[in-house]
Amino acid sequence: MEKTRMAKHGEQKDPSRKSAIAIQSWWRGVLTRRTVHQATLCVLVIQRWWRRVSFWQWEERRVRALAMYVRSVRATVLLQSLVRMWRARIQYKKYQRAVLVIQNKWRHYTCRREAVVFAESSLADGAVDLNIEIVVG
Repeated sequence: MEKTRMAKHGEQKDPSRKSAIAIQSWWRGVLTRRTVHQATLCVLVIQRWWRRVSFWQWEERRVRALAMYVRSVRATVLLQSLVRMWRARIQYKKYQRAVLVIQNKWRHYTCRREAVVFAESSLADGAVDLNIEIVVG
């Protein structure tokens, strides 16, 4: 039985075959390590690219969200400004109408007062007014 094992494993008898297997094994290891190293470098390049692309996408979404926020804030401020302007204009028109009423009443009062004074004066009878005002100064 041991002879059949020895026959199957001829490398135990021949040291050069054992050396050749060791060299082949070492070379396959070198090739495997190179392949793994190359694959690792490729993976790192892909990861770097993907992180950059995903960052750009994230940054684009962030800028878009910020723009939407700014747009809504500006719209809100504009709307508030328009409402304040509208309310101020209504208040101004109200004050303007009040001023016109007061001016009208005042002019009516002064006109009536002057009419009463004129009616009571001698000028109403056709007399000549000889009052002369002298201003020095």
